[in-house]
Amino acid sequence: MAASSITGKVQTVLGPVDPETLGPTLTHEHLLIDFRVVFQPPNNLDEAGMAEEKLSLSNLGWIRHNWNNSLDNLTLLDEEVAKAEASHYFGSGGRTMVDVTSNGLGRNPGALARISKATGLNVVMGGGHYIGSTHPDEFEVMTADGIAEMIIRDIEQGVDGTGIKTGIIGEVGVSAPWTESEHKTIHAAVIAQVQTGAPVLIHPGREEGLPLQILEAVQGWGGDMANTVMGHIERTIYDRDALKRVAQTGAFVNLDLFGHDSSYYPLAPSSYMPNDAQRLDQIEFLIDQGHVGQILLAHDVCSKHRLKQYGGHGWDHIISRVVPQMLARGISREHVDQMLVDNPKRMLTFA
Repeated sequence: MAASSITGKVQTVLGPVDPETLGPTLTHEHLLIDFRVVFQPPNNLDEAGMAEEKLSLSNLGWIRHNWNNSLDNLTLLDEEVAKAEASHYFGSGGRTMVDVTSNGLGRNPGALARISKATGLNVVMGGGHYIGSTHPDEFEVMTADGIAEMIIRDIEQGVDGTGIKTGIIGEVGVSAPWTESEHKTIHAAVIAQVQTGAPVLIHPGREEGLPLQILEAVQGWGGDMANTVMGHIERTIYDRDALKRVAQTGAFVNLDLFGHDSSYYPLAPSSYMPNDAQRLDQIEFLIDQGHVGQILLAHDVCSKHRLKQYGGHGWDHIISRVVPQMLARGISREHVDQMLVDNPKRMLTFA
């Protein structure tokens, strides 16, 4: 792995910082995002018109259940709203946020820098490419090496001439089944990781065996497992043996959907979204198995209905409500700090 000026540092949108300055960190969020790639028209024809409605108190209950049936709900594009919501997190004691709005989801480097300056938060910007449906047509003929060059340029030179640099490769998306184009983008992420020392964060498709399959491929391509994050663990893996096998790879495991509780999951109706208590069950299992050093926490806010301004839990949810629940259940303060401070610090530091 080539040494660089960023080795041993964390790369934020305002420049490199000492890892010791990060403090409590959310490792998978979206301050701004255009998430209409997951939009689905309502199944009920009587509700078809609701897809075009703005989020309001009168339709909030419907949107909470059918969150990807509302076009307005899937767009977080207002910088002032993002600043206000991020300020709630800062006020709760949070100091760093990893925004993994990668290519294909409306990434906005300039806006992230402005939000960071306005709120005092460290903001780490994501890179790489989301799922195949967001990939440009030229990826059909490009090689993994060619895509990697684009990722490396964003890390070393900055995005689109802004000088604002990527600090994590991700979220790099995989669908179920894993597509040829997505094989290229994961491989490209690994190539870029090896060259730059950047961390990689992966969004897996909703198939229980897929996270391990992806991580085995990352290992085969020479990726750094100690600098790789498997995201969305709680909505993908329910079997404890499967969870243990993923943790045994040495990769970080991100329980990153705190606050998003629903027995109905529109993107995978045969599945479900665990609640926070079930997430804590998984965390306690991982701790008991000796994997506390790999656990990361976040909310993956990617829709309006989860923000405070629109009746949601907001970015202070983990610190203000989940951490007290952890402590009440007997998870030690040392382990809480490890998951919120120490593990993210290690993950985000360039190798």
